[in-house]
Amino acid sequence: MKPNWLTTCILVIFLIHQSSSLLWPASSNLGLTLSVSTPIAELYPERRILIDWCFAISYNYPYNLTEFYSIPIWPGFANYKAKREVPQLEMTDENFYTKYGHDNGNGMHPKDFSAGELYAFLEDTLTGYGFHETCLLRSVCELAQHPFDDSHQHLLSDIVTFVLSPSQHEGFRDDEDVYRKAYELAEQDGFLGRDCLRLYSHCKHDILQLMSQVIFH
Repeated sequence: MKPNWLTTCILVIFLIHQSSSLLWPASSNLGLTLSVSTPIAELYPERRILIDWCFAISYNYPYNLTEFYSIPIWPGFANYKAKREVPQLEMTDENFYTKYGHDNGNGMHPKDFSAGELYAFLEDTLTGYGFHETCLLRSVCELAQHPFDDSHQHLLSDIVTFVLSPSQHEGFRDDEDVYRKAYELAEQDGFLGRDCLRLYSHCKHDILQLMSQVIFH
């Protein structure tokens, strides 16, 4: 073997070995998580309740050399003279929803969810923890009858009040009439002072009692 061929082979082996150090096994990723917790001191002092904001970022590690080249970002020699053009639409409500593929005229963004979908999710979650499916309706009734005291309001109470008060958000779709009537009736019954426990007798647990207590002035 001639010396120049030997040198070339050594260089190729060296470069291959060096380039492989940039790659990871397939499906490797890096995850970064940041969490910010705020205690709620107004609730029971013997309990530790926190509001937590969690931010997660995930990056896929490169496992193939082609991942270092992205034609949409770096067109390179493929077509370096090509330019991108974004069609400009007049920003009317109709064009906005058509742009995102959601043009049925109900005024909702495709990423949004309705009140009926939210309540269905909460019902399923509570059922998974052993509560009866009517416990959410009872909570709406109980909150309308005994709202949070003005001197004990905080972020958690504001969120609970908004979610459990159908008259505030009015977020039901037209095809969720059954949900809307059930939850608006529960809120009305509580506001009129009716017995929520008797109306929703299948629910044996007052969920709001887990985070608050009724006070009488």
